[in-house]
Amino acid sequence: MHDSSNSNKIRVLMFGPHLDATSGISNVVNNWIKAGIRERIELDYVSTLRKYVPRRYVRKFLDAAIAYVLLGIKTRQRVDIIHIHLSHGMSFFRKLIIFKAAKKKGIKTVVHLHGSMFYEFFNNSSPKIQKLIRNVFDQADAVFVLSKSWKEFVNGISDNRNVYVLYNGASLDQFSQKSCYQDRVVISFMGRLGQRKGVYDLLDAFEQVIPDFPDVQLVLGGDGDVDKVRDIVARKKLEKRVHVPGWVSGEQKMRVFRECDIYVLPSYNEGLPGSILEAMAAGVPIISTPVGGIPEAVLENRNGFLIDPGDIEGLSNKLRVLCGDKELREKMGAESRNIIKEKFDIEKIVSYLIDLYQKVVAQ
Repeated sequence: MHDSSNSNKIRVLMFGPHLDATSGISNVVNNWIKAGIRERIELDYVSTLRKYVPRRYVRKFLDAAIAYVLLGIKTRQRVDIIHIHLSHGMSFFRKLIIFKAAKKKGIKTVVHLHGSMFYEFFNNSSPKIQKLIRNVFDQADAVFVLSKSWKEFVNGISDNRNVYVLYNGASLDQFSQKSCYQDRVVISFMGRLGQRKGVYDLLDAFEQVIPDFPDVQLVLGGDGDVDKVRDIVARKKLEKRVHVPGWVSGEQKMRVFRECDIYVLPSYNEGLPGSILEAMAAGVPIISTPVGGIPEAVLENRNGFLIDPGDIEGLSNKLRVLCGDKELREKMGAESRNIIKEKFDIEKIVSYLIDLYQKVVAQ
């Protein structure tokens, strides 16, 4: 391969959804960039998906085909590592083409598993597809996962021993510790609105809390089933209490976190949600579920509570506890920031990522 670069920095060719897409992967990479990764390595990012569009498979495969062509063009110069962000379902098959091409070129390849439902995807696949999935993990030079539970999953189906936990991260510098806790409590959720994230459970639980806390407010930010959620809010006559702004980003997202008193994500499946980490960095207590990597960030009775997916009664009870105790919200919110500093600080995550790249290159 022709080497047109004199740089001593590791050169990484990365594949994932467009950095402007409403995607958790895009948010992860954007956080790396904000933390200065491009000053420490040569990072070339190739979009495999322009935006989240349900069921538009032809368009999605066209985006992947363009990425495949760009792989051929960009590897005419030196590439040390190809880093592929991988999810479940059709995302796996689109990235499979890129993975096989990278292996054929003999370039070190990292597979970064993000899919919140990858466990179900693997278990529900045919033996032939399961073998294909195993082969990808076996043949990768390294596999990055979001939590210890996902590392156990990969180790259970693959012989690859180069499996590393690379947490998502958040920046404390983006937020200041909340200094004022109002009597009016604002509960927030951000993500893809729908059943998997437990949004309908949250609406039911919130409705139960209102009689005890007449000033409580709920913000449901995100894409997905926006119209359906607004219809449910209207049917329940909660328009004055529940706000559904759609997808929020930039300064609007920061404002939601600044005004948030309790962050709730009652998901059924997860990797390690960036929204929970951002809420923690903002100094907010969390109510969530013990799925994916969440129990590694949300510590029971320390910075929040964990309830079982679908436990509406448990969720409403924990909401009542936090809504009614300003001092507890403040204490747990401070602990959230401490946990980010200890374990999920984005600058430490980026430094560890670069250490892993160096390890892969040296293999």
